Amino acid sequence: MENNIEMLYKVAQIAIRAGFITMKYYGNCTYDLKSDDSPLTKADLESNEYITDSLQEFGYKICSEEAILEYEQRKNLDYYWLIDPLDGTKDFLAKNGGFTINIALIHKNRPILGVVYAPAFYELYFALSGHGAYMMNVENSNSIEFIKSNKIKLNGDRIVKDDSLLACDSVFHSTEETLEFFKKYNLKTLKCGSSLKVCSLAAGKADLYPRFNGTSEWDMAACDVILEESGGVMLDCVSKEKLKYNKESIRNNYFIAFARTQIGKEIYNDFLKS
Repeated sequence: MENNIEMLYKVAQIAIRAGFITMKYYGNCTYDLKSDDSPLTKADLESNEYITDSLQEFGYKICSEEAILEYEQRKNLDYYWLIDPLDGTKDFLAKNGGFTINIALIHKNRPILGVVYAPAFYELYFALSGHGAYMMNVENSNSIEFIKSNKIKLNGDRIVKDDSLLACDSVFHSTEETLEFFKKYNLKTLKCGSSLKVCSLAAGKADLYPRFNGTSEWDMAACDVILEESGGVMLDCVSKEKLKYNKESIRNNYFIAFARTQIGKEIYNDFLKS
């Protein structure tokens, strides 16, 4: 297999270029509805086509939200790509900037490489298992050399000057159960779209993210490894273990994501005992 670090930089560049494609349609509110009533735009489809074509050089099969690789075709794969070409389509249509391009490499049942790019904010997050998690602003350049020399390592340290715990919440997918959780622990909230909620934990902008609503594997894989490499963890509410991927069903159980600084603290310990 090709040098994983070089692969990571190439995939980051692919995500950035897919971001250029999505931004061509930013402000265009035309969309179709998929069978689950979620919106589908030209940005989703063109981003998916570009990413899928670009990943061919690595030789792994691809599973995308817009072109699902059926379980029988992927269940025995050692590696495959798992992508969401436009995560947060509702945020995209609302023009709030909170949408991302997500690309992950799955090994067995866990992501080992992840790239999340928010093109409206020029925010790039990326990680490789055993090599750390990073973020940067790519407004000035998207070259691999620029990414290599300007990346900032993430360790989950809190950068927000506030003594209160800060929890991420979805702009469009919050629930009564989530609001009750916030109230129970007297949490302040940070509204974010797409994978930016989990990336906010890795970057030290928030402390935890309870997700008591449905997600799919392609929503979480890329940001999962970014959080893990920053020292945090995303735990399944049923198993109390890390999320598993390459399941027969692509739907995830509810989960809580914890920044590194919250591991072993009150909410984390309560969660494990529940």
